[in-house]
Order: sequence, then C-alpha cells, then structure tokens
Amino acid sequence: MNDIATKIAQWLLQINAIQLRPQNPFIWSSGILSPIYCDNRITLSYPEIRKALVQAFTEAAKDFDTFDLVAGVATAGIPHGALLAYEMNLPFAYVRSKAKEHGQKNQIEGRILPGQRVLW
Repeated sequence: MNDIATKIAQWLLQINAIQLRPQNPFIWSSGILSPIYCDNRITLSYPEIRKALVQAFTEAAKDFDTFDLVAGVATAGIPHGALLAYEMNLPFAYVRSKAKEHGQKNQIEGRILPGQRVLW
C-alpha cells in the first residue's frame, strides 16, 4: 500500500490538486484555517488516475469487515464513493451534513436499511 500512496501523492502534485498558501490559509467548512488544501475532485478529470484510485480504494476496502453498501459524504465524497460502489457491485448512498430544506427534506439519499453494514 505504501507504493500506491506514494504514487497517489505524486499524481496529486502533478495535476495541481494540492495547493499551499501559508500566507493566506484556506478556511475549511469547520472554520479551521489550513495552509494546505487537497482537492481530490480534480482526480475525476484524469481517467487513468481515477481508475488507479478506484483500484486502490477497492484494495483498501478489503481491510474492513464485510459491508453491504458504500456511502459517501456530500459533496466531495459522492463521486469517489459511487465509483467504489460500482467497482464492488454494491449499493451506494450519500449523506448530507444536514437535511435539505425542500423536496423530501432528506439527509440521506439512497437506501440504507436497518442492520446494513456501511463503508464510508
């Protein structure tokens, strides 16, 4: 796993997904200030990197106990989680930080049934 972690880090640097701003830190949604930001969503624009990431996620998922579905966290966790679920032929759902204020007012999109084991 160490080799793939190094390769992923190299790719993130290569595609400029990692930004450093020590003088003007990024503000995370939690309010934390950080001099570094990694935008993993950029990897979606690079098919070979995206494919390698999904393979790495699939391998890493084998380290967990059995699970019935994959869930992502809105919004950045949706595409990678959906790709992993697709690769593993499992259902997918995603969770928002709070329920929508319109429509069905869902906080969870997709089906998570009582007793199901979720990888997220």
